[in-house]
Amino acid sequence: MNKKILVGSLAGGAVVLAAVAAYRLLGWNLMGDVNSLKLDLSRPDALVMTRSLSSLPRDLLTVPLARDVLREEFLFYYEQSEDRLGLKGSLRRIAYEHELGWGDQLLRMVLDQPAEVALWRDADGSLKHFAIAVSRNQLTRLLEEAGKVALKDTQMSVAGELRVDGDKVPVYALNYAYNRTMLFAAHGQRLVILSHPGMLYGGAQGKSADSAAGKTVASLLASDQSKQNIFHPQFHLDQAAPDGHSIAVKADFLSFGYQPFFGALEALRFDFTKGAWRSEVLVNADKLHKGGYDNAALWPVLPNDPSACFSVPVDWDALQPMLKKMSGKTSEPVLPLATQLQGPAAACWYGGSRLHTPVFVATRQPNAGGEALYGSLFTAAIGGKDAVRKTEAKGVTRWERTLATAMGEAKPALAVAGDTVVFSADGKLVDQVLAVRRKQAPAASDLLPDAGHTVGLIAPASLAQLIEREAYDTLPAAHEPVLRAAANEHLAPRLAALKKYPPYSMVLKRLPASGTAWETLEWQAVQR
Repeated sequence: MNKKILVGSLAGGAVVLAAVAAYRLLGWNLMGDVNSLKLDLSRPDALVMTRSLSSLPRDLLTVPLARDVLREEFLFYYEQSEDRLGLKGSLRRIAYEHELGWGDQLLRMVLDQPAEVALWRDADGSLKHFAIAVSRNQLTRLLEEAGKVALKDTQMSVAGELRVDGDKVPVYALNYAYNRTMLFAAHGQRLVILSHPGMLYGGAQGKSADSAAGKTVASLLASDQSKQNIFHPQFHLDQAAPDGHSIAVKADFLSFGYQPFFGALEALRFDFTKGAWRSEVLVNADKLHKGGYDNAALWPVLPNDPSACFSVPVDWDALQPMLKKMSGKTSEPVLPLATQLQGPAAACWYGGSRLHTPVFVATRQPNAGGEALYGSLFTAAIGGKDAVRKTEAKGVTRWERTLATAMGEAKPALAVAGDTVVFSADGKLVDQVLAVRRKQAPAASDLLPDAGHTVGLIAPASLAQLIEREAYDTLPAAHEPVLRAAANEHLAPRLAALKKYPPYSMVLKRLPASGTAWETLEWQAVQR
């Protein structure tokens, strides 16, 4: 057999194996037709820079909490996942029919290299679509020979071509399992893998090239390193490869698309170097408005022991278009509310409530008045047939309405007490905030030595309680005995491990004086 064809085929197999191995290794599934999403490939939601894709899951487990909760089964899952094993079977079949030699050691060989992985959210909001960009020496030079062999097989075809540095570069499609197809292309020493053909092609037949997406992929394949790093500027990352791992996620993804309301926070980043992880926040100081990011007024009114609680520097002016639109449905013009509210706001979840009923707390200007505006907004925003119940006592005005929902009866409430504004779909949480404000219940700030700079608080024991309630409520033993038994066997021990950890606060001690910069986010154990 021709030696060049054999080596080239090995290269092609390594390329494909690397793609799906990384695909499953990092837990990215492929669901849905990307064409309908109209992904902007030039603006990913997250970016991973790593010295070695294969070591990333192992290094994640160096965090004690992750190690105790995920355990070694986390690694075993990705080693023995159905998609990965299915890919191996496909490659072995191709190798057998073409009389090629494939080794399982290829998996380890191709993953132990520097790589960048860009990710985009799917229609359900999760990161399911990705592009892997890597630099390879011998493998990419031999990809042309590998393509010639692969074209003889029914599972691989030429999907199209790109123009890179003046050269025509073929784009290959590999159908490695039922409803599982990926694209890959190489130029020089660069290789790019796309998780779905729809990221690059569309149209009725799925063969029309997206010119904008093609330019992005061509940049990733270019020989010029500045073009290869096309995603770096929007994440404010330097050009150097990390000595470990760097994972940057945009705030718009983390906040389910609400980031325009707090534009000063742009991204969150986790770096692994020298055996340790650290966190950073990308802050745009030019977008910090009145009140800045001082949280000293929030934590003293928030109930103690939240499952998770986060504050964000809200741009209250960004609410004006929404309030203006709502004014047509309200009894009072509510647009002035945007000028009354100031400083950051907090969103908190508690173990005694539900995942879909967090409590939101904000601060308004002293002696702002205009309580009727809040009542008008609440009445218009919270639909329902029952009348809104308004109560006033000891400087507190509270509105509540009973609603029938798919989750059962709900009693959302809004209250204004002095400078504090609080809302929740669970009226009991509103009452808890009011009790803390009256000094009748412990506050989250009681255990925070630096409340002004604290931007988040997580209590693992309370978080485990919330997860447990949500999981078991969706798996009633009478209707889901198998899944309920699986939850008892696998979920319960992990939640028990989670409950042993103390609360952690997230402290942002400094902000950039101007412009946009990464600032250190400290994780501090809270003494009970």
